[in-house]
Amino acid sequence: MDYPLAAARRLMAIGAENSRARSIIDDRRPVYLLPPQEKIAAPPDLPGIDSARLKSLIDHQASKVALLKVRDGRDFQPVATAWPFSTDEAVGRTRRFLTAGHVLRIVVTEGTLRHAGDVQKQTVVKRDAQVVFPDGSSHPVIRWICSAPLDLAVFEIQDDCDALILKTDRAVPDSIAVIGYPLVGGVEVFKNQTDPYIERQYLAVGERKSAIGGGKQRAAQFRHDATTLPGFSGAPVFDPETGHVVGLHIQGSAEGLEHSVGIVGLRNPVERDWNDGLRASGMVQQQTWLAEILDGTGDRPDDDAATIFWTGGLAPGPREPIEALPLPILLADTGASRGPGGTGTEGGVVPDRPDKRDRFYRPGLTPVPQRLIPSPGAIGDQGAEGSCAAFALAAAIEIQLARRRGYRPPPQGLTASVRMLDRMARRHDEWLDDTPDGTSLRAVIKGFHHNGVCPESLCAYVPQRPAFFLTRTIAKAARRITLGAYLRVRLTVDDMRMAIADAGAVIVTADIHDGWGNLDRRGRIPFDLANPPQPRGRHAFVVTGYDRNGFIVQNARGAGWGGYFHRPGHALWRFADWAENGRDAWVIRLAPQDDRAFALTARAEATAAPPRRQGLLGHALHAERFGLVEDGTLGLGAQGVAETAAYLDDDAARERYPRLMLVFHEPLMDGDLIARLALRLTLRLKAQGVYPLHIVYGLDEMLACRLRLSHDIGRAVERYLREGASRDAALQRQLGPVIRTQVDHFAQGARAAAAPLLADALAPLSLCAMPGRQVDVLSVGLGGVVAQEVLPTLPSPRPPHLAIACPVEIKATRHWRLGKTMDEADLPGWLGSWGDIVAGAFGRSIRSPRGAEAANAQDLLSAPEFVTDLLKQLPHGGAVRPSRTRPWWTGTSPRR
Repeated sequence: MDYPLAAARRLMAIGAENSRARSIIDDRRPVYLLPPQEKIAAPPDLPGIDSARLKSLIDHQASKVALLKVRDGRDFQPVATAWPFSTDEAVGRTRRFLTAGHVLRIVVTEGTLRHAGDVQKQTVVKRDAQVVFPDGSSHPVIRWICSAPLDLAVFEIQDDCDALILKTDRAVPDSIAVIGYPLVGGVEVFKNQTDPYIERQYLAVGERKSAIGGGKQRAAQFRHDATTLPGFSGAPVFDPETGHVVGLHIQGSAEGLEHSVGIVGLRNPVERDWNDGLRASGMVQQQTWLAEILDGTGDRPDDDAATIFWTGGLAPGPREPIEALPLPILLADTGASRGPGGTGTEGGVVPDRPDKRDRFYRPGLTPVPQRLIPSPGAIGDQGAEGSCAAFALAAAIEIQLARRRGYRPPPQGLTASVRMLDRMARRHDEWLDDTPDGTSLRAVIKGFHHNGVCPESLCAYVPQRPAFFLTRTIAKAARRITLGAYLRVRLTVDDMRMAIADAGAVIVTADIHDGWGNLDRRGRIPFDLANPPQPRGRHAFVVTGYDRNGFIVQNARGAGWGGYFHRPGHALWRFADWAENGRDAWVIRLAPQDDRAFALTARAEATAAPPRRQGLLGHALHAERFGLVEDGTLGLGAQGVAETAAYLDDDAARERYPRLMLVFHEPLMDGDLIARLALRLTLRLKAQGVYPLHIVYGLDEMLACRLRLSHDIGRAVERYLREGASRDAALQRQLGPVIRTQVDHFAQGARAAAAPLLADALAPLSLCAMPGRQVDVLSVGLGGVVAQEVLPTLPSPRPPHLAIACPVEIKATRHWRLGKTMDEADLPGWLGSWGDIVAGAFGRSIRSPRGAEAANAQDLLSAPEFVTDLLKQLPHGGAVRPSRTRPWWTGTSPRR
C-alpha cells in the first residue's frame, strides 16, 4: 500500500479545544486501512515488525476491536475505541471492555466522578452507550465498572464476545502496533484516497519510548510515535510478535510541537512529539482493586478509591464534515476549504454573550465628513482557518498605527501578529464553544488587552499551523503595541459613522451570505431586501469607511477580493444588508507605547478591573487534578516554568534575584483576585531581589465548594436574618460535613498531583536554585495543603515554609495567623473569611490575639507593609544576598 503522508510530523491540539483527544501525524509512521486492499509493506526501521506479523495481527485481532458510541438525542455518535479483554489466555470470551477514561466526560453527568466507583451509580450515567464491531454487530453497554486514577475506564456489555489477551506480565516492546477508528473528517491519510473513512478501522505502527519522570503513576505510562487520529483514544497497543495487548493508547502528548515552538536550544521540536499510553503491567501495580477488576475476580473499586476528577456534561457532537474541519490533520488541499467566490469556510466567530461589564462608545461633537473613503493598506488572508476575528483586530490596529507620527509599515502584510491575537483570544474566551474553530470579538479584544501583541515577524501567521508559545521575547515585544480602551458600539448608523471617523475602523461581526463571494464589478456586495439571501455563517471584519450607499468593509480574503473605489480587499456593504445582518461592533484605541507601565494599576483602583495577566508571565503555574493547565490565564504550564528556569540560571539574573519564593495560593479565592494579589506581590518581591513563582492548584475543583457555601449562607441570611451568632453556629454544623468532604477530596488530589505532576514541573526551577540561592515557600489558606505535599518532592534540604491562615493541620510549618478583626467581605452574611468557615469545620481557628490585623488573607497580602514584614519573618530576614544553605525551621507565629 502506498502510504506517504502529505505533511511533515506535527501535533494536533484537538484535546485542548475539543472533546476529542489530540492526535499525532508522523510521515515516517504509516497507517493501514483495514481490511487491506493489497499486501502491506512494513516500515524497515521498526525491528520486530514485518509484513507477515502485521497480516497475522489483522487476521486474528482486528475483528475484536470495537467502536464506542454514545447516544446524543436519537442517534449514537462515535467517541472512542474500546475492546474486550481477558488476562487469562484460557478464558477466550468476556463481557468486560477497556477504553480511555476521558470518554467519561461525555457519558456522565456534570462534575460527578469523585471516586473510582461513582460511575456505577445510576444517577451518574446520563447517556446510553454501545460498542460496534467491524462486522456491524452492536452491543449495548449495560454498566460502567470503574474509572481508574489512570486515564482508563472499564465497562461491560450484555453478551460474551471474543477477547483480546491483556498481558499484564509483559513489558511494552520497542516496536508496537495500534488499532483504532478515526472519527473526524478532513484527514487525507493515503495518497489519492478520497473515499470516506470515518468509523473505519486503521492499524498504525510505531516505536515505544519510556515516560518522563518518576513516581508510581508515571511508571504505568509509556510513549509511542505511531500515527494516531482523533478517535484512537482507548485503542489497544499490541506486541506485533505475539498479538497480545500490552498497553492502552490515550492521546497525543501535551509535550509536542505546540508547546516547543520558539524554545531556544531545541534543535528539532518534533523530537518531543509523542503519544501517551498506559502499560498493561503498570495498570495492575496501581491498586489491588484495579488488578482484581482487570483479572475478573473483582467487581467494584474500594469505596474511597481515587480517580481522575472527570467533569461531564459535554455532548459528543456530530461527525464533522470535511468542509467544517478547522484544523486538517494534514496540509493537503482537499479543494473543499473555500466557499463560493473564495470566501472560505465561515463560522470562525461566535456571538458575544451579554456582559454587564461592557462599556459603550459615546459619540463626541467633533464634525465628521459626509463620506469617508479609506486609504489603501495591507490586506490579510485568513485562508480556510477560522481566524477572522484576529485578522479584523489586526487590521484595526494597523489603521491606528498608521496615524502615529513616524510610523513605518512593514514591507508586506500586517504589523500585528495575527497568530498571537488568535491564540490569546482562545485563552481568554470565557464562553468558547466546543470546537477548535472560532472565538468571539470580545475574547480577541480581551486577549489583546491582557497581553498586547508582538510584531508579525516574531510570530508569523501560517494557515492551519496554530502552534504558539508565549516566550519571554514575544511577551516583551508585545508590550510595545497594547490596548488603551475598547468600547462596544451601538448598532445605529450615526454611532457607527461617528466611531469610524473617530478611530479609523470599527470591528464588526455579521451573518454573511453568498453575495460576499459574488461581488459586482465595482466591488459591491449584492443584497435584495425583498428577497434576502440565506445566511451561510458568521464572519468578522472591519468597517473602515462609509458613503451614501453603505459602509465600506475591509475583509481578510486577500487583495483579490473587493475593489470598491479601486481598493483591494474593500467592498461596499449596503445599509440594508448591515441592518439585516450586523451583529456585534467594537471600537478600540491603542495605548501610548510604554512597555514599563503595561501591567500597572493604582492601588486605589486595584479592584476596578481584572489585572493584565501578562504581568504574571514566567511567574505562575496552574494545575488541576487532571494535569497542568498548559495554556491558561494563570500560567503557561511546564514549558513556561522551564523557560523561567533558563532565564534565572543566567548570571545577570542570579545577581538580580539571589532569592526564590514559591507561593501556593488559596484555591477558594476567585481567579481574578489571585491574579491581582500575585501581580502586586510579584512587583514588590522583585523590587527586593526575590523572584516569586505563584502556584495555583485546585481552583476549578474548589469552585463547586465555594458556590455551595455562598448559596447556603445566602439562603440562611434570607431566612434567619436576625439570628446572628446562633445562625452562624447552625450554619457551621450544617456545612461542616460538606466542607470536610470537599477538603479531604482536595487533599487527595494534591497528594496525587504532587508527584510527579508538580514535582516534574518544578524540577527545572529547583536546579537553577542551586548553588547559592535561598528558596522560601509561602502558602495562603488551603494552599498550605498543596505545599505540604510538594515539599517532600523537592531537593534536600527542604526550604522553609510559612503558612498564612491555613485552616487545616499541616506538619512542619510555621503559621502566620490573623487577628480577631473580621468582616463579611468573602461571604456576605457570614462574619469571617473562607479560612474561618473551613477551619471551623475542622475544629480549628486561623486567628489569635497576636495575629495580623487583617480581616482575611487577601487584606493581609494587599497591605503596603506585607512584603517587608514577610521578609523579616523568613530566615536571613530581609537580606537579599545569596545564601548557600536553606535551613528548615518551625514555630507558632511570626507575629508578636
